[in-house]
Amino acid sequence: MWLSECLSFNECGFLWSPGPGRKGVDMLISSPLVIKGRVFPNRCSMSPMVPNCAGEDGSVSEAYRNFYLARAQARVGYIVLGGVYVHENGKGFPRQLGIHSDAVKRGLSELAQALGKYSRVGVQLSFKSLQRLPEDFKESEIAVCRKAFIEAAVRARDCGFDAIELHACHDYWLNFFLSPHFNHRRDAYGGSLENRSRLLREVVRELRSAVGDSMILGVRLSMEEFVEDGLTLSETLQVGTWLEKLGVDYLSASGGIGKTQHRMSPPMEVPRGSLIYLAEALKRSVSVPVIGVGRLDRPEVFRKAVEEGCADIAGVGRSLIADPEYVAKVLDGRDEDIRPCLACNYCLLCLHRGEDVRCAVNPLVGRDLYRPVPLRGKLNVLVVGAGPAGLGAATCAAERGAAVRLVEKDVVPGGMLNAGKVPPHKEPIQEFIDYLVKRAAACGVEIVTGHAVEASDIRALAPDRVIVATGSASIALRADGLEGNERVVLVESLLRSGRISRGGRYIVVGGGAAGLETAEFIAENGGSVAVIEMTETLGRGLHATRLNLMLESLARLSVAVMPNTRLVSVDGSAVRAETPGGAVVLGPFDTIVMAVGYRSEATLARGLDPRFAATVIGDALQPRSIYEAVTEGFDAAVALEA
Repeated sequence: MWLSECLSFNECGFLWSPGPGRKGVDMLISSPLVIKGRVFPNRCSMSPMVPNCAGEDGSVSEAYRNFYLARAQARVGYIVLGGVYVHENGKGFPRQLGIHSDAVKRGLSELAQALGKYSRVGVQLSFKSLQRLPEDFKESEIAVCRKAFIEAAVRARDCGFDAIELHACHDYWLNFFLSPHFNHRRDAYGGSLENRSRLLREVVRELRSAVGDSMILGVRLSMEEFVEDGLTLSETLQVGTWLEKLGVDYLSASGGIGKTQHRMSPPMEVPRGSLIYLAEALKRSVSVPVIGVGRLDRPEVFRKAVEEGCADIAGVGRSLIADPEYVAKVLDGRDEDIRPCLACNYCLLCLHRGEDVRCAVNPLVGRDLYRPVPLRGKLNVLVVGAGPAGLGAATCAAERGAAVRLVEKDVVPGGMLNAGKVPPHKEPIQEFIDYLVKRAAACGVEIVTGHAVEASDIRALAPDRVIVATGSASIALRADGLEGNERVVLVESLLRSGRISRGGRYIVVGGGAAGLETAEFIAENGGSVAVIEMTETLGRGLHATRLNLMLESLARLSVAVMPNTRLVSVDGSAVRAETPGGAVVLGPFDTIVMAVGYRSEATLARGLDPRFAATVIGDALQPRSIYEAVTEGFDAAVALEA
């Protein structure tokens, strides 16, 4: 009963239970699957996504090809190319892949051939109806868009893809018509479930007629939209049975829409496996294979999705961004070698900014087939600081053949991650620390902890190269009454100590990501807490999925969050602040937590002799996110030469 360990009763009121006698209950995730005579080598799928690295004209770029090729070569059984637009008016992102024109067929054919050597490949036909709801479409326009789907399907067949998947979820056009939340038409395409599903059923019938019976056809559905007037599970189960009768060969069970995006791409605040009950319910209703998803980002939940009979195929997306070899490692039982996905949704943050997708923990996204070359000679490298930047740099340098000593002033490696892992839901941070340390040790890095490196140490060691990754420290805000006030603590010190006074009164100064997470940690542990932020922006750097959940949690915990509120001074236990409405006095407080930002800790780098050719990386260069730390650590090691 694996899911009940993390989610006994979900928001829909659907109680997950394994139950006896489910189809496929003895199936292994490594077992092959046959659909329409095509053998899928295992039950592992790469979920559809938009990596946003195709050509601006929708063509296959080298970066797009390599992104998927790296995953196909690592034994993914079924890859679904996500969000492939069928009409130029249905493009949702700047560098989305297209199948809208014969001009892109050559690149698509070459891509299908390249990936098909290793994996079964499907193309997800999509139309992103930007700012246009179903009632905005005339029937003549519906006919044009429907025709675009059929023409795209024919191109997919001609290009040699194994399967076509219709994108009927997550705020795309077919989902708009299917969902009562979006569809307010009063004609044959609106109102009843039969009418709302008419467009999808028409596309399925016409598509099947156009491409024939040999092509695999799947449909991805938002089984539950998690809004009051949205699609419900009972409705989509009915749609699933209709689609099966029309000749659909598999169904993919997702959930959520834009307003509930934390369901579509569950962040670390949402339990693992939170959507798999949707696949299980659908599997009970249809006889065609069902794909299950929902943050299956650790091997145990990934395997159990199939092996306990909830789904015929388990799908992951972000896990394969974080580690292209996720599937291969799961199949081989190398669980501890998997680079863990943090479920931080940095990848989505990039996409929604219109940028190429990148990953906080994987520096190779965007250069997916690149591998550092061995050094041409001997090189002794000293890395100072064992945060994510230092650990990454040390590991890559050692892999290239350098003799690497990594020195950390704290008694444990991890750097600022050791504070970041403390707030609620941050368990993936510890998993990432463990992965980094294990990998560094396996590569032969000598790790020394509990020693603060001085310039004299470097002169004595005389390394060929020095990489400074000494990180950052919390900023001590200057204001009357702060200096020498024993009630004032820095956010990093509070988190590292982990000690909260139950019933204690706290104020957190700073409403960025660290401030909000710390406030949640205090409240969860019985403290009374308020947060003030001098700007109107809360949770700077958090993706909207995480920020919204964070603010909901703080409200539930009765945490007072006050934007546009600037600290002026502290008088003992009272805080004087300036608000848009004028000056206020807040308090009394037992503890005043400073979470106003970080400053680089680069004293060592500034005092080094130039002959040591030091490279400064990560927060020591400029305080930023895990992404910059990991990427700069890797790049610093790649740049090393003997």
